[in-house]
Amino acid sequence: MTAKETPVIRVLVADDRPAVRTALSTVLRLLPGVAVVATATHQRQVAEHTQREQPEVVLLGLTLPGGDPAELTRRLRAEHPATALVVVGSAPADEAVRAVLLAGAAGYLSATPDREAVVRALRVAVASTSGRRPAPRDRREELTAREIDVLGLVAAGLTNAEIARRLSVSEATVKTHLNHAYTKAGLHSRAEAVRYAKQHGIGPADESPPVS
Repeated sequence: MTAKETPVIRVLVADDRPAVRTALSTVLRLLPGVAVVATATHQRQVAEHTQREQPEVVLLGLTLPGGDPAELTRRLRAEHPATALVVVGSAPADEAVRAVLLAGAAGYLSATPDREAVVRALRVAVASTSGRRPAPRDRREELTAREIDVLGLVAAGLTNAEIARRLSVSEATVKTHLNHAYTKAGLHSRAEAVRYAKQHGIGPADESPPVS
């Protein structure tokens, strides 16, 4: 497998402490096959970035404003089962850390981690969701132009109804194109479709005439 073909682990760094956020991002960007897709300083941003970017791993700081980190963890695990969370805290024995782990976080990472600790945490996180993330097939050459258009708009966060209006087709036609794309690429959910589109550089379609 060449470097170009190496699977990328997409990571969201969520911590309101600038020093911690910078340290984590710096270590991650030095790791091969890892991409920092976004950073967040508030729980609201975590939910937004997770929905938009569909990262494989969220590094979740305990001090993020916006609510109970354990509750956020439960919500993200329910809404994004293919995304793993790793709690970033001061000590694994802390009650707050244990609460997030009990809520579904895959592991723990010190707020001042070294490279090896980050690598271990990512491995544990990815392994924890491996059964929920069937590997899509790279079958882009089999996708029609309109199927690519639809995937790009799904990745941009549009609903089927919005895509139908954007492309001047019926919602049933959008569903048909999307189902065909799912079958060809081995996708099983909208979240996987978003991830697939982002990983393969499929972006929003331009305005174009109706195609059924």
